[in-house]
Amino acid sequence: MQPTKTITLLSSVSEESSRKAYAPGKWTLKEVIGHMTDSERVMSYRMLAIARNESAPLPAMDQDQYVSAANFNKLSWEQLLAGIDTVRSNTLSLISTIDDAAWVRNGTVMNSPVSIGTIAYGIAGHELHHMNVISDKYL
Repeated sequence: MQPTKTITLLSSVSEESSRKAYAPGKWTLKEVIGHMTDSERVMSYRMLAIARNESAPLPAMDQDQYVSAANFNKLSWEQLLAGIDTVRSNTLSLISTIDDAAWVRNGTVMNSPVSIGTIAYGIAGHELHHMNVISDKYL
């Protein structure tokens, strides 16, 4: 299961190491985890909105603005890990409530049609992408 593997890997990171970026101008590890958590929250909301037949277009997310405004570096590493674990649990709970008809329903995100299935794959892929970067550049 993806969340267990992620939490297991990240649990070995020290508070000090979590404050480091792999290069100047790059996010710290805390900011990467905060970004992953916020992104999943936004994508889960999009799934919920489409599943519930929302007809209004859903907004974009400026990842740099979110990270800058969140001050993730002020949070403890433990708090960030608990947050990402909780968000994934909530996402899986949401997914379990979506009926077959909703899975093929499209909504509009950033002026483009998107299905719940595409968003769900996007959530998993986003985590996998960042975990590869973390393994290659931070650990």
